[in-house]
Amino acid sequence: MLNSKSIQGIIALIVGTVLAIWIGFSLVTDQSETLLYLAATSLVLISGLLGQRVWLLFLFFYAANVVLLMGFGSVQIGQMIFIGFSLLLFLMRKLKFTLSFGELEIWGLLLVASIVQAYLRNPVGLNLFGGSEVGGRPYVFMIIGITAAVILSAYQVNPKDLKWAMRLSMLGIAIGIPSNVLRSGITLTEEGLSRIPALNSLGQLIAQWLVTRLSPLKACLRPLWSLLLLISIAAAAGSGYRNAIAGTGLIYAFGVLYWNGRGGLFASFIAIASFLSLLAIINLNFPLPGNIQRALSPFPGTWEEQYVKVADDSTEWRQEMWIEALTSKRWIHNKILGDGIGFSKADLETNQRMKDMKIGKLANGMSAQQEAMLINGSYHSGPVQTIRSTGYVGMLILVLAMIRTAVHAHRQILRCRSTEWFPVALFFCIPIIILPIFFCLIFGEFSDGVRQTMMSIAMVKLLEKNLPLPRYTRIKPIR
Repeated sequence: MLNSKSIQGIIALIVGTVLAIWIGFSLVTDQSETLLYLAATSLVLISGLLGQRVWLLFLFFYAANVVLLMGFGSVQIGQMIFIGFSLLLFLMRKLKFTLSFGELEIWGLLLVASIVQAYLRNPVGLNLFGGSEVGGRPYVFMIIGITAAVILSAYQVNPKDLKWAMRLSMLGIAIGIPSNVLRSGITLTEEGLSRIPALNSLGQLIAQWLVTRLSPLKACLRPLWSLLLLISIAAAAGSGYRNAIAGTGLIYAFGVLYWNGRGGLFASFIAIASFLSLLAIINLNFPLPGNIQRALSPFPGTWEEQYVKVADDSTEWRQEMWIEALTSKRWIHNKILGDGIGFSKADLETNQRMKDMKIGKLANGMSAQQEAMLINGSYHSGPVQTIRSTGYVGMLILVLAMIRTAVHAHRQILRCRSTEWFPVALFFCIPIIILPIFFCLIFGEFSDGVRQTMMSIAMVKLLEKNLPLPRYTRIKPIR
């Protein structure tokens, strides 16, 4: 009698044979369309063979975060495949899941409620490719993302698969880096400084992997590990973004905290000060590239005045937008409950006209670029953009949801200390702990913040329910 695995194998063989014959004929006529169909069919096949482990494929696509066409990317593809196959498994009664309702679920519901009220008060067309009101697509993406996160949070999985989830997530990030190079490449600022977004991803990937293996302090004492650590810092600085240095630095800081305690943090500050002093001395005799000096400008050093000024001007430029958005009634009409994500098609056309005119200062003292960003709500500030979308109420809910999820992630790391699951907890939970700091103080966007928060809740619940360890209990703090 055939079991389920034998049936899956037979089906895969039949489908594979038919697919091979079809590909042979199709490649002769339309190669690009054939390859697209081949990729889609392969994904369906792989998902079917994975069965309940399809959540691993979802995390792989989520980590890759590759933009493919018209704003759609691997994140949305992974979410839709995961939702579809989870629904199919549920209908077939082959999905193992447990529903629970606790603090994190309450925060998730409050977050969804803040988004729903903003949409109901400021509805936009859900046409993904246009409409009289622009902005429907982010709502669709959020609905898909929230649905996927809710389903993931209920999954019952084999604990060993959590280690595979970590490995596949790392692989996804690594695969996503070359695509980011092809998509973004090297951009130049108005001052002629280069920016390489892919190097930011590379630096953080190395940092995340390193802290799962050993303490960053111990890495400094081992030649090969210290080389990797330096490469990650160099990549972050070479990206030209100050937030890249901040992100990589926070990963290492929390890595030291969880490996070595608070005493380790003190030792790491001494190591950082020594390293910055060395860089400052090198920069006096052999000036570092401008983009690196700009990225390092928040720290004391011998950085050239022109690069420090560029960084300071950028900060001031953004602060002008934030003050204008929060004090003027023109850009945010309801600061308590928000104006939603959408904006009128007329505003979009005005935005495009201003880009085409390429004018400098406007009558209100703002630059054309600043005004364009104020129109579409791109403030380069998580809290300010959230106020525009869901108001002060929604901003408070989102930030508190991030903080409380970070607390639960911290507890999972403590729960896993001195066990084989410690690397898994560090890999998934350190970014969750960093999220509210980064979102509020460094850089953030409302839609991404919602997506990341809901996925953070899902990952914490996944670890809480599936790690083969005693439940977290309050213990002495890390010293």
